[in-house]
Amino acid sequence: MPLFDQKAMTETTHKTVQNLLDALKPTMTAPQWTAVSADIDWEALVVHAIGLGLAPLLHQRLTQWQTTNHFSPPPRPMAQLAVTRKAQARRNQAIYEQLAVILQACTQDNIQPIALKGLHLAACYYEEPALRPMNDIDLLFQPEELARVDVILRHLGYQSTHKSADLGARVTKHTSAYRLPTAVSEHATPNPYLSPSLACPVEPHSSLEESWYGLRVDITPGMRARAQTAELPPGMTCLVLSPTDLMLHITVHFTFHLIMGAPSFVQLADILILCQNNSIDWETLVIRACDRQAEPYVYAALTLAQKLVHAPVPAVILAQLEKTIPARLRHRIDQLDLAYVLQRTQQRPFSSLPHRLRHGLSERIEIAQWATDWQSKWRVWQTALQWHKTDTARLLWQRLRK
Repeated sequence: MPLFDQKAMTETTHKTVQNLLDALKPTMTAPQWTAVSADIDWEALVVHAIGLGLAPLLHQRLTQWQTTNHFSPPPRPMAQLAVTRKAQARRNQAIYEQLAVILQACTQDNIQPIALKGLHLAACYYEEPALRPMNDIDLLFQPEELARVDVILRHLGYQSTHKSADLGARVTKHTSAYRLPTAVSEHATPNPYLSPSLACPVEPHSSLEESWYGLRVDITPGMRARAQTAELPPGMTCLVLSPTDLMLHITVHFTFHLIMGAPSFVQLADILILCQNNSIDWETLVIRACDRQAEPYVYAALTLAQKLVHAPVPAVILAQLEKTIPARLRHRIDQLDLAYVLQRTQQRPFSSLPHRLRHGLSERIEIAQWATDWQSKWRVWQTALQWHKTDTARLLWQRLRK
């Protein structure tokens, strides 16, 4: 094989990730998995499981098989997975302790945030918090509370970075991130699952709107009114989304991660866990998705979860969502598979300005295909025409000023 054979590397990655996802399927047994993974590369499996944030879940499944099926995986990979799971347990414990300090300060100022995503899922849906990796603290506030939240976090020692919602990718749900000085480390990597020792950044959300280069969907209305109270470690109470709203949020978030080219496999596992929980009001999910014009994103997420990890999604629900989506987009969603997910989420970093320019064009072509009407497509392409607001333009300007 050549020093770098892109096709061979891609095929190897696809096979390894397929083996990983097969292990997580609810009805998969040890003998079945052994049969379909006969020539498995254990080292590659562990590396991908850690990099994709699925190592704790894989370790749980293999350990269960060891106990009930006389399954005997190699000791070294199991030890590596066990170490990762223990590290994640310590990491999540530290995150909840960090959250407790923030919630206490918010309570003193009569502010009640809603704990989102991993904070909620790890504590309330996974069998143990360590099974769900987290890399930030996402909290939903009312827009008018953000100024007070800024004061609270700064008083707690956090430093903030800000990016305008009118620049770059046009992200609107949160425009500031807060980090403790200890969160900055020379050993950090671009992959959050490989930098488990860092303190968690805090992202105060003013909405749950997903927005990426002009493609937008806002599922925020009604979420706070329907919020519930849950107990999070170590014994603190906090507002969380209702089960059906949580599924709506996670499915839309997952699909936008794909559109953005961001890591998506943890969110795929979230959907599987939620489907197995039996607390989703599926008919209401469809109604709310239609009300917020989020049907394509919910349908895409549930379809992929069913394909890739055999999530128990009711067929009637997929059929109802399918009817609401334009035929062209529906056909495209039905063609999505693991190869597409890997292609979207395993992209190389930019290597040059021409690379950035080509990427900007190809990404807008990809994003525009998710739009359901011409007005939405035009919003996507407007972000390219407003070139002075792009990250590429700002980087070029910085170079010219040097």
